Amino acid sequence: MNFDSNLTDLQCEYPAIEINFQLKTLLALAYGLVGALSLVGNLAVLLIVICRKEMQTVTNIFISSVSAADLVITSFSLWATPLAYYQRVWYFGKYMCYMVSVVQGLSLMWVPLTLAAVALDRYSLVASPFRQPMTKKTCLLIIAGIWMGGFAVLSPMIRMVDFVDSYGPCHFCLESWDHDKQHYRLFYGLSVLVIRSAIPLILISLCHWRIAHILNTQTKKFQTLRSASTATHSTDIKRKQRLQTLLLAMVVIFAVSSLPLDLSNVLQDLIVVYQIRPVPDNVRHFIFFFCHWTAMAGTLLNPLVYAYYNENFRRQIQTCFGEMRGQGEFKRGLYSIVSGRYSYRETFRGDDEGNHPERQRQTTRIELANNQAADIEVLRTDL
Repeated sequence: MNFDSNLTDLQCEYPAIEINFQLKTLLALAYGLVGALSLVGNLAVLLIVICRKEMQTVTNIFISSVSAADLVITSFSLWATPLAYYQRVWYFGKYMCYMVSVVQGLSLMWVPLTLAAVALDRYSLVASPFRQPMTKKTCLLIIAGIWMGGFAVLSPMIRMVDFVDSYGPCHFCLESWDHDKQHYRLFYGLSVLVIRSAIPLILISLCHWRIAHILNTQTKKFQTLRSASTATHSTDIKRKQRLQTLLLAMVVIFAVSSLPLDLSNVLQDLIVVYQIRPVPDNVRHFIFFFCHWTAMAGTLLNPLVYAYYNENFRRQIQTCFGEMRGQGEFKRGLYSIVSGRYSYRETFRGDDEGNHPERQRQTTRIELANNQAADIEVLRTDL
């Protein structure tokens, strides 16, 4: 493969791009804030879905899988990509070069496609309420299909990633496209833009628009039939407005966070292929950091908006973490997902006079040796 020796020499001579101290500080704080919130928020979503059997619905499984992908990209790409861009050389070793490229590409491809799958599932439930809903097995198959499809789309880029260590202390992690195939690089970048951003955005927008239209029609019919029930009508209106706000927020967050990075990548490809400089280097650096940070913030916000807009998630946050003692509850929740067994827990307090201490009734379903099942009730008093 051919490499741009002038670019390589320039990188070795100037190991870091020129950024003023104020911008460095701002970038460090911005990336640090997104990283901390991503770890805490997405980990909370995962724990809630794992710990609480009633939260293990198809939609929540989709959401938790997005959170898992965001945790991976936070652990690898959120810090490595901007550091490598700033330093111009790669200090993290050969394996991290390939791992970061694969993880970042798959995660950024995975999030919008999964959100599109969630939108299609929700539209199916609203448009055909009596239709058989998606099963968890089908959900897991879709998740696996999205991962494999994302890997297939990214395979040309992955093949071109190369770790270059033949320049003494200067190591590089590059996309090494042959000079006679540079136009393929531009075509590939445009294809990723369409697959990762345009198609999911169109699907999500159409699904959410149809959902809002159907719910609005149903609300008008309900209002006509139940016009005397003012309280019920008011509740339905608020529920509809809350859902419409959620759907609009998801479309806006996805578009704002996804498109800038893809457009920035296309701009980078144009610069490489046609050897042009449409903007000064300092402006180009700022565009990259802004677009990359926006994409990282978007992958954080997408599952969190879904999760925390849901009253069940908000209610389960305190319940799940309040009940966890060590790792026992986490292990039981993980075991329930794998084995299909469940535990039902009901908490009830004493009367107004305080005659009874808080008690907790736990009913655990167990499988007996003779393939039968039994419910064991345990009554515990917390002093």
